[in-house]
Amino acid sequence: MDKWLSNPNVVKVIALLLGILLWAVVHLDEGSTTGNGFSTNQERTIYNVKVTPIYDEGKFHIATMDPTEVMIRLEGKESALKKVSTTDKYQIVLDLNGAKVGENTLSLIAKDFPAGIKVSIFPPYAKVVLEEKQMKEVPVQVNLIGNPANGFKAGQPVAKPNRAIITLPSGLMDEAITVKADVNIENAQAAITKQVKLVVLDKNGKELGVSINPTVVDVEVPITQPFKKMPLQLKIVGEPAAGYSISQFQPSIDQITVYGPQELLNTLDFYEGPQVDLNGLKADQIYTLDVPLKSRITTVDPSKVEVKVQVVPSDKRTFPQLPITIIGENNNFDTRIKTPAAGTMNVTVEGAPATLQKLKPQDVQAIVDVSNLPPGEHTVNVNVNLPQFVKKVDTETKAIVEITPKSSENGGLQARGTSGLN
Repeated sequence: MDKWLSNPNVVKVIALLLGILLWAVVHLDEGSTTGNGFSTNQERTIYNVKVTPIYDEGKFHIATMDPTEVMIRLEGKESALKKVSTTDKYQIVLDLNGAKVGENTLSLIAKDFPAGIKVSIFPPYAKVVLEEKQMKEVPVQVNLIGNPANGFKAGQPVAKPNRAIITLPSGLMDEAITVKADVNIENAQAAITKQVKLVVLDKNGKELGVSINPTVVDVEVPITQPFKKMPLQLKIVGEPAAGYSISQFQPSIDQITVYGPQELLNTLDFYEGPQVDLNGLKADQIYTLDVPLKSRITTVDPSKVEVKVQVVPSDKRTFPQLPITIIGENNNFDTRIKTPAAGTMNVTVEGAPATLQKLKPQDVQAIVDVSNLPPGEHTVNVNVNLPQFVKKVDTETKAIVEITPKSSENGGLQARGTSGLN
């Protein structure tokens, strides 16, 4: 034995045999022998693999797809199967390119799996219903969230642009779709201007994941104090020069918007404006006046008023035998005009010629007030009510009225008759 091992040729032969044996062992492990049915391939099952549809999302909408997840069985070498475990790039694809609108049944495709792996899909098909997408124009609705600060009010919000184009599945075209922009106005004390993202909602208020253009709009929300629109009353003081009258008095506005606390606005039926001084006027005049701010009133709009006044030489006109009207009578007394005897009077007035020409007798009222007067005769002033910018020429006019108790004769007879029956 020792002699053999010491022989170089013998050692070489033994080394050669060992090398051949090692080579055979390595290659048997990497490959497989089909002749005797032995294989080193392994199987692996993966559940709940998502199905990825491939289609033109700008033109079509998937109404339904079944199934949305599948089971796959993988067969291959262990080294290849390990690659599947360490990557998520593989997909089970439903290729809808070329599919028709409506129901389709198509084969599922395994994509991006490592080489050398056989993939079986269960189930191997999927049913899908495709709908064509269409465009619809919808108004933008601004939804105000919260309340402004105490004493302030939110005005009508404005969205620019105020309409949006949405791309919908054909099945939703006839449904009530809302495009909404939410704006928070909580505790706001000034106008809000901001860009707001649009949201598309279905008839139940559920958000729809559909395409919309534009995706963002500019929204402006006026925030003001409470306001009220009311007549503007100008206070006229003074008169034109002797022999002149006002033929036209024309303010640029007759209504004004007043801002202030609501409880104050509720008490106002009109707003008292500036004074217009007509004293000594002989010619036309244009006044530009500031509208004063009352206590607790913060703003008026407009803040100025222009008044055009036209002055002309005066004319006179007499209205004969106008009846004198009695006011303030006591129901328990009879009151009559004693002087003038007919209970009428002549009234001469002065004003612009065009104004006097339009006057009617019923526009001139002669009135005596007998309120709180006792029975007897009384000399009282006759007040003449006239339209604006028309004045009475006569000096102070007097009338004598007689107040007497109403006769009780009828009441006495009735009382005596009732007594006799008893």
